[in-house]
Amino acid sequence: MCIDIPDKQRKILAAWLSERVRSRGDIRWVAPETMHVTLKFCGERQSETVELLKKNLDDMPRGGAFSVGAEGVGGFPSLQKARVVWIAITGDIAKLRSLQSKVETAAHRSGIPKETRPYSPHLTLGRRNSFGAVAENVINEINASPLILEPWQVDEIILMRSELHRTGPTYTPLGLFKI
Repeated sequence: MCIDIPDKQRKILAAWLSERVRSRGDIRWVAPETMHVTLKFCGERQSETVELLKKNLDDMPRGGAFSVGAEGVGGFPSLQKARVVWIAITGDIAKLRSLQSKVETAAHRSGIPKETRPYSPHLTLGRRNSFGAVAENVINEINASPLILEPWQVDEIILMRSELHRTGPTYTPLGLFKI
């Protein structure tokens, strides 16, 4: 399950990422059209589980729309040794965390195991296979080019199917759910 990003913010991401692609380094930057804020990754599931999940999402308590933005580029475990480069989600994080908890509960009721790691709201900007340090010029370029996405209204979540291909992931919406 995820939150979509409006076109205006997606264009800002695309412009920022196009500048990063030019820099040398071993970061595989994510295509902006595939970006979303993940609430729960469910993995490969049987159609019966997906249908039960849709029902549980329909029955999920509603908390109402809220606003989020994004700012501050970092990395997991750190920007200097990043395996994942991200931008932090900002705004009404309390409502976002509440929504994520409700989604987690709906998924668990559908037979999907709970996530054991704490929820860290972000957008993935890039990934690396290397465990070594990120090139200094790449870090300097990231730090010299702040990335800020102005807030947008969140009023629905998307149940998304993800299929991995050599050219990258393909996402197919399976359902929209008002919050």
